[in-house]
Amino acid sequence: MRNCKLLLIAAFLAGFYPAFGDHHGEAKVDQSHYVLHSTFEIAPGQNPDDLKEELVAYQTSQEANGFNNCGLYQHEYGSARGFYGFCYFDDFAQLDAIMKKSEAATSASEPQTFAHHTDNILEIQQRQLKASPERVAHMVWRFGSNLTMNERQARADRLFDVFSRGFGACNLYHHAWGSDLGHYMTCGYKDYTDFGKKYDAVNKIMGDELMDANLDIFEHSDELLVKVMD
Repeated sequence: MRNCKLLLIAAFLAGFYPAFGDHHGEAKVDQSHYVLHSTFEIAPGQNPDDLKEELVAYQTSQEANGFNNCGLYQHEYGSARGFYGFCYFDDFAQLDAIMKKSEAATSASEPQTFAHHTDNILEIQQRQLKASPERVAHMVWRFGSNLTMNERQARADRLFDVFSRGFGACNLYHHAWGSDLGHYMTCGYKDYTDFGKKYDAVNKIMGDELMDANLDIFEHSDELLVKVMD
């Protein structure tokens, strides 16, 4: 059991969109098939509040351009000090219309105020969260290159089953396009007392069911995030 706890400590604290449920556009988002998941790292010496204000305005404009719903979370614990954005859409025809509207509205290039940035389009595989939680455990799982796509999916599904039972509700996403070939998972919690209870529940399931399982995890990262807007 001690090894299991060490595994979970690493998974949660050693350091992807968006629990990314929805609140003000729930019915529309339930129809969405994809989510644009973006990260924005805070630059050295930058005031995080300045970047937050800029990204809230940016995500609001993304909705105006045609995404079903957009939101923003901020790093609390993990590897990258920054912001995590998400925008839902139905299909690539909708994304094409959004891009054309955005390009037509752009008049000039503006200075980049953030440091490292990524965009990944994710396919929504499991959606249990119906509203954006106040806080989110955001995980990315990358499995061994020796595995087939079906074998990777089976391992992601097995981990998702554990975390969804421990947390009560989670979402599962898979790489569709972008730099990161992996599975993303988001699970919500109210506060750190609630997180501790759910952490213990996941530990218990891990100890009972997965201590001898060969999960072929090649890389793993996770972040604890707090909601800025949805």
